[in-house]
Amino acid sequence: YGYKLINVVVKKSTPTIKASKKTFKLKVKTKKYTVTFKLPKRNLYHYKLTLKVKGKTYKAYTNSKGKATFKINKLKKKGTFKATIKFSGNGNLNKVTKSVKIKVK
Repeated sequence: YGYKLINVVVKKSTPTIKASKKTFKLKVKTKKYTVTFKLPKRNLYHYKLTLKVKGKTYKAYTNSKGKATFKINKLKKKGTFKATIKFSGNGNLNKVTKSVKIKVK
């Protein structure tokens, strides 16, 4: 019939997470930690990010500007904690993780 099959390969984009270390005061019950999720030329709304700190996992969704705010309420002791921010990926995007330190004084 004259039809040719064409293979199209779509390369996944790799997003970036912009996050920095943060210091909270112990007396603040709900600590709000904001990170920025960046993608080239895409809508940034409603991507799920997770934050794992001291064995607890928190989730947040990005807004239209790519910002996700985690509400951390289980850090009740002083110290410096390693936190891991993770995006699990999807059909179009690769997964990405970032580690930061969160300090409570």
